[in-house]
Amino acid sequence: MKLGLTLALIACLLASFGSMAGNDRQNDRNQGAKNEQRRLAVNSPDQAVAMVQRQYQGKVLSVQSSGSGYRVKLLNNDGQVFSVSVDAATGRVSRN
Repeated sequence: MKLGLTLALIACLLASFGSMAGNDRQNDRNQGAKNEQRRLAVNSPDQAVAMVQRQYQGKVLSVQSSGSGYRVKLLNNDGQVFSVSVDAATGRVSRN
């Protein structure tokens, strides 16, 4: 009887340690994602728009995520539509 109870207790302890290890792996992945965001100069579409509006006049028509950052489409006062790229890693803004 004591042996069965001991084995059950050991099994419960092992199961709880196993789930704790899984949580540690998930926490490591979450921390890696947070570190990646901290390394980027631009972390959101709103931040990209703000950077573009500091350099270019016009109404923002759209913002799209691109492979390396964001593309912001603008309409200037003359009625011309143009795009501006924002590099997420460096924060560099360039008109296309």
